[in-house]
Amino acid sequence: MGCAVSPSADGPDAEATSTSAAAVVVVERTSGPGDAIRADAIVARFVRVRQGAVDDQTLRIAGVAQDLPAVGTCSARPDEDAHAAPSAQPRGVDLLDVGPVSFASSATSSSSPSTVLLPRAMPDPAGLVSGVFYSARSIEAFAPAARLQLRASGGPDLLDGFAVNVAAPREVSDVHATANGAGVDVAWDATDADLRDVVYVDVLGANAHLVARCATLDVGHLAIPASALGSFEEGQLAVHRVHRESFRAKGIEPGEVRFDVARVIAYHR
Repeated sequence: MGCAVSPSADGPDAEATSTSAAAVVVVERTSGPGDAIRADAIVARFVRVRQGAVDDQTLRIAGVAQDLPAVGTCSARPDEDAHAAPSAQPRGVDLLDVGPVSFASSATSSSSPSTVLLPRAMPDPAGLVSGVFYSARSIEAFAPAARLQLRASGGPDLLDGFAVNVAAPREVSDVHATANGAGVDVAWDATDADLRDVVYVDVLGANAHLVARCATLDVGHLAIPASALGSFEEGQLAVHRVHRESFRAKGIEPGEVRFDVARVIAYHR
């Protein structure tokens, strides 16, 4: 007599057959209010789970999830929604060491070398994440609308290095807000806009506290209802343009470079 069973997902070979990896590189630039300029922040994480595919919950555990309301809507408590308890049992996440990582703009001059991202140990008091992430700050990591190159030289967790080219978005410019009885109308320059991009506006109250977040396509205007402004008569609006560039490389599938460029202005009702 012979018997047969399906292999268990918890068997000794499960890790080898179910491992998947993804790369998420987040590039943030913020200016304003006024002439204030902050250094660009770049964070790269190369994420692997031992079972199944990299999903939204995995990205949240790894610290690279982005919580935006649906296009055309506002969220009154986005900071609380982002920390809501996950509905599924969390899985262990490995952050890979892929060797030296750099980020360079095609417009960078020879006197301004590429930005080198330094590996750092991932703090994890919950015991769910292990490994390293890469980060850097730069006065000008990229030029608007330029071609950029992300390069990894290869390391113990990803032997083969890779180099990919992506396109940076335009800056958020000509931003202004007009109060009316129904709330605040926000406008920005959407000339040559990429309609795949999402623009979200953070309503900031006293001490830059996040009051509400509204999202739309990059169409040049957004009406923020009075209900999203709360009781604040004045504050700040941070207008963000999110541009995503996907890529594939050996050992990385999928990969994404996510740009988040923002302009902060004051508003009064």
